[in-house]
Amino acid sequence: MAQLNVNLADVNEKDAEGGGGVIIPRDRYLLNIVEGEVKRNSKNTGDLFEFKTEVVEGEYAGVKVFGNINVTHQTLTAQKIGQAQLAALAEATGIGKANLTDTDQLLFQPFYADLDVETYKGRDNSDKERMVIKKYIHAGNANEPPPSKAPAANDNVKASTAANDNVKQTQATKPAPAAGGGGRTMPWQRTA
Repeated sequence: MAQLNVNLADVNEKDAEGGGGVIIPRDRYLLNIVEGEVKRNSKNTGDLFEFKTEVVEGEYAGVKVFGNINVTHQTLTAQKIGQAQLAALAEATGIGKANLTDTDQLLFQPFYADLDVETYKGRDNSDKERMVIKKYIHAGNANEPPPSKAPAANDNVKASTAANDNVKQTQATKPAPAAGGGGRTMPWQRTA
């Protein structure tokens, strides 16, 4: 037998269920990657970058969000999507996709990302939720609204039925500026 040397009196056994961690509102957040490694995926069909991020500012500072990005995969579509995500992450951190040669370069480099809530089936087949990175924010998409601010796909606006009401109907509006920027320099705008 092995000596444990731990006190389990204050441990909540419900924590053994695992799950997705703390659920926070869908929005745009400043994150840092605090851990990461490239390893073989569970089906042995490719390599993935498995990482842990942390929200670094605001009310939800310290909340952890986990992610996986396919680096290589036997399915070309999965590989293409994964490499596009990795390139977007490199751009979001300010490193730049042409300069990223090692995932260690991504550690503790602040970047903005849109977070969303994903529902999945747990081991006991119950519905669980976890936070996921929906989009890495970089110069090419910084003016798109964050998920909580994005207009719904069906906004239920009734189209005008008047034959000629001389009112111009538009559903597209100018996107809001990137949330959370607060006038500070975005990671991709940094100079060396």
